[in-house]
Amino acid sequence: MTVSHRGPTGISSSGFVPPADTDREARHRVLVVDDTPAIHEDIRAVLCAADGRSADLAELEADLFGSSAPEGGGAAFDVDSAYQGQEALELVRSAAREGRPYSFAFVDMRMPPGWDGLETIPHLWEVDPHLEIVICTAFADYEWSEIADGVGYTDQLMILKKPFDAIEVSQLARALSAKRDLRAQVQARLDDLEAAVAERTRDLLEAKERLEQTLIEREQMEVELRHAQKLEAVGQLAAGIAHEINTPIQFVGDSIHFLGEAFEDFSGLIREFRHVLGELAKRPGGEPLGRRMKSAEERYDYAYLKEQVPQAVARAGEGVQRVAEIVRAMKEFAHPDQREKSETDLNHAIENALTVARNEYKYVAEISTDFGELPLVPCYPGDVNQVLLNLIVNAAHAIGDKVGDSGEKGTISIRTRCEDDDVVISVSDTGCGIPEDIRQKIFDPFFTTKEVGRGTGQGLAIARSCIVDKHGGTISVESEVGQGTTFHVRLPLKASGPPAEQGEAGVESLFPEGDDPHAAAEPEPRADGTDPAAAGGGAPA
Repeated sequence: MTVSHRGPTGISSSGFVPPADTDREARHRVLVVDDTPAIHEDIRAVLCAADGRSADLAELEADLFGSSAPEGGGAAFDVDSAYQGQEALELVRSAAREGRPYSFAFVDMRMPPGWDGLETIPHLWEVDPHLEIVICTAFADYEWSEIADGVGYTDQLMILKKPFDAIEVSQLARALSAKRDLRAQVQARLDDLEAAVAERTRDLLEAKERLEQTLIEREQMEVELRHAQKLEAVGQLAAGIAHEINTPIQFVGDSIHFLGEAFEDFSGLIREFRHVLGELAKRPGGEPLGRRMKSAEERYDYAYLKEQVPQAVARAGEGVQRVAEIVRAMKEFAHPDQREKSETDLNHAIENALTVARNEYKYVAEISTDFGELPLVPCYPGDVNQVLLNLIVNAAHAIGDKVGDSGEKGTISIRTRCEDDDVVISVSDTGCGIPEDIRQKIFDPFFTTKEVGRGTGQGLAIARSCIVDKHGGTISVESEVGQGTTFHVRLPLKASGPPAEQGEAGVESLFPEGDDPHAAAEPEPRADGTDPAAAGGGAPA
């Protein structure tokens, strides 16, 4: 290597030239900030010189390192110049916008009349915090303590003392370039690791959500199973009770019917007695007999009994009829679930649900029904009955919360209709409505706004499961706070059929054909030997 001589700028020339790099994107950008043009020229000469290596040296490098000798020359650095601190700041900003920031900058300490180096460096770091800075100075200008106090202690700051050799500039440039490349590689690796961690975190969160959903579904299935088992037990119990109640109800019904007819017969007999006694009283000496008859009628309140006994018998008959309807509805409503769908008269199912739920709404709401002409709907009757009961009870509770103890009554309206291939049941109430912020939560398991002991938060969740999961239908809600709520249940209609025949619910039709209740007790024969049942006074067992 030849010994260099120092030029007028203080940078010595030498035979060292950095390796060439013809890829512009791979070359490092260098910024020279100095008010002396000759400094720019000398640094550019060192960093951007053509490959001056001899062919012998290239061949020797290939023999030693197994690489081929480079063809042609090139530059390892792109060097830009700024002669004032403000100009350097604009160049750094422009490089940042282009996405090709400077790897490092040579900054002079004295650049009159603008910013000096201590003022320029903080501005450059505000734009590019990763910019490496090489301060070009003579220690006569500033002490190191002054520089450190001005810009702080950092590994991104180096000092190159003037005058300096070309080899110093070249080695410093290569070291800072390697540092920049390593920083970029580390940052890329950190970005990859962060991305991997983020992806793994997403996977874990998704797995956690799936697990939580699975646990919720499992818990809901367990609740539904317990609920189904309870319903089945209640259904079996209700069927047994209904069967047992039927016999005494028939006794009472037959007896009431017999008493009604017997009273009519007694009334006829008394009319005949009064007529005969009246005729006798008209004869001479019969006046005491007439007065005695009139006194007896007043003493035993004949006129009152004649008017009220038939009414009492009629009311008792209506009461028995009502009990029969309730027992029939309980038997149909609480029947154990079937494994297969069956064609069901939904209008009749709604009537049964209203009968069963009457105690919930009779003091707070009137019932309004608008039943459309519906075909038989294939469904699970037990599930649909439970959904209807939940909606009616919820409507009654909503109205009860609104009217309180005022004595006023709201309205529960139930409407059925066919729409395309679906049957739609709408249950409306004039209650307090559902706030919008919780409207999307009402079908969630265990969500309830009712006080402890009044609701478990399972009613609507089970209703949604029954309608959506088991029947492929939908259940939706419309609500306005202070006005009321409407639930729409939509069930798919696959096979249409004639409307179900609805027989009158009387004592005689309490149980379907095939049941074998105990025979009802028959009344004693009349004095004339006739059978009261033959005259329509009894019901068949």
